[in-house]
Amino acid sequence: MKRHLRFAGKCALFLCILYICVEFTFQILIPKLCYDEMLPTTLSYLNFYEMEEDTIDVLFMGSSLAATSYIPQELYDRYGITSYNLASEKQSPVISYYWLKEALRYQSPKVLILDCYYLFQNSDSILNSPEISIRRALDYMKWSPVKLEAVRTVCELDKSQSLSGYFLPNIRYHARWEELTENDFVLADMVEGYGLKGYAALSRQCGIENYVPFEEGASEEVTVMPQLLETWLDKICSLCEQEGIELILTNVPFPDADVGRFNTIRNYAQEHGLQFFDFNEKNLYEASGFTMSTDSYDGGHNNLWGAQKLTAYLGGILDSQYDFGGKSDEQWECTRDSYAGIQKDCELIHITDIDEYMEALRDDRYSVFLSAKGSYAVGLKDTTVQTMRETGFRVELQTDPSVEDFYCYYAVLSEGRLEEYIGYEENIYGGSIRGGQVPYDITGSGSIVIDGVERSLQGDGLNIVVYSNDKKKVLDSVCFNTSVEENTVSR
Repeated sequence: MKRHLRFAGKCALFLCILYICVEFTFQILIPKLCYDEMLPTTLSYLNFYEMEEDTIDVLFMGSSLAATSYIPQELYDRYGITSYNLASEKQSPVISYYWLKEALRYQSPKVLILDCYYLFQNSDSILNSPEISIRRALDYMKWSPVKLEAVRTVCELDKSQSLSGYFLPNIRYHARWEELTENDFVLADMVEGYGLKGYAALSRQCGIENYVPFEEGASEEVTVMPQLLETWLDKICSLCEQEGIELILTNVPFPDADVGRFNTIRNYAQEHGLQFFDFNEKNLYEASGFTMSTDSYDGGHNNLWGAQKLTAYLGGILDSQYDFGGKSDEQWECTRDSYAGIQKDCELIHITDIDEYMEALRDDRYSVFLSAKGSYAVGLKDTTVQTMRETGFRVELQTDPSVEDFYCYYAVLSEGRLEEYIGYEENIYGGSIRGGQVPYDITGSGSIVIDGVERSLQGDGLNIVVYSNDKKKVLDSVCFNTSVEENTVSR
C-alpha cells in the first residue's frame, strides 16, 4: 500500500513539474507587445489584473484609436476619477464584450466608454478583426469560464481559427523560438514598472491641414452597421444595463469620418437611451479644442496632446454628471511620476533648440549617444558647450571657428557612466548599456550603431541618439547642425 502511495506521489509530482514547464514554455512563446511597439497591449492587460478590486469607476474600450485617446492618469489628476483603458488594436465588439465580462469579475465600473470605429466593417474578417489582433487581446486574459466562452465564440464565428491554438499556444507560436527577445523573459518586471493603465502614448504630429469636421444635419445618409457587429453591440448594451453601467459611445477624430457613420450611431444611441460623443462633428470638435494637424499622430491615432484634450473634455462630462467623489487612490498617486516621464519623452522630439535639448537630457532614464561630424565647431556656441558640461559631458569642445582642423568627437552617457573621446583619429568605440543587454558602436565621425542598427542621422554637426532605459527603445535621433550659425535641426 505504501509503495502504491509513493508511486502515486511521484506521478503527481512529475505531472506538477511537467505542467509548470509546459506553462512556462507557453508564456515564453506567446508574443508580447511592450514598449518597443506602438501599443503596449500585453502590459495593459496584465497590469489590469494587478489593480485592487472594485477601485475602477470608468472603463475605456475599443480599438487602438481609443487606446491612444484616453488617459486614465490625466482623468485622475484633473478630476479624481479612477479609470482604466482596455482598448486594443482592431478590437472587435466581440472582444470588447468578453473583456467587459472579464473586467466585471474584478471591478464594478459605473461607466463604460466605447469607441465606435470598429462597429463598421474595416477588415475582411467576419469578426472585423484579424486573427493576430484577437490573439493579442485574448492570449493574456486569465483562463476562466469567460475566456473559455470567448475562445469558443471566436472559433465558431471564424472557422479559420482553432481551439487548440488557444489551449496550446506552442502550436500557434512554435516558430517564435528564433525571434525571442529579452522581453519574453522579463515580462513580470515590465508589468510591475508599467504605469499608464492601458493608455498608449504617441508623440508625432501628422501635419494634416485640410481636415474639415462635418456638421450635424448636413445629410440624412446612414452607413450600414454589419448585423453581426450590431448584435454584439446589443450584447454590450444589455450587459451594461444588467450590471447598472452607463454606456457612453464615442468617435475620436479621424480624417475618413463621415456623417453617415455619425447618423447611424446617433440613431442607435437615441433608441437605447445612450449618450454619444462624436469628436468629428464640428461643434464638438471645436469645443474639445482638438486640432488635427498638431493633435493627431497619423490622422487616426491621437498623440499625447490630442489625448489630453479628449480626456479633459470627457472628464468634464463625467465629473458633472456622476458622483465619483474626487477620490484619492494610491494606485494612481504612485504612477503620477511615471506619466510625467512619458510626457517628457513625447515632448523631447519636438525640441528644436540645442541648449534646451541638452538640458532635457539630464535624466537618469536616458542613455545619450553623441557623435560629431564635419566642421561641427563653426556654429557651436559657448552656451551650448556649457550646457553640455552641466548635463554631464566633460570634454571642452573647440568653439573657435578660425581653427580649420576639428577634432573627432563622440560621447556615451548612461546610468552615471561617461565614455568620451576627442582626437584626430576616427576612433571606433564599442560597448553596451543596460547591463550588457544592448550593444553599441560609435565613432567620432557621426556613426551611432545601437543593437546592430545605425541610429544616427550622420549629418554635419552634433548627432544625438536618445535611448530610453526603462522603455528599452530609441526615443529620438536628431542632428543639430552646428557647422552653421543657425544650428538648424533635423530628425
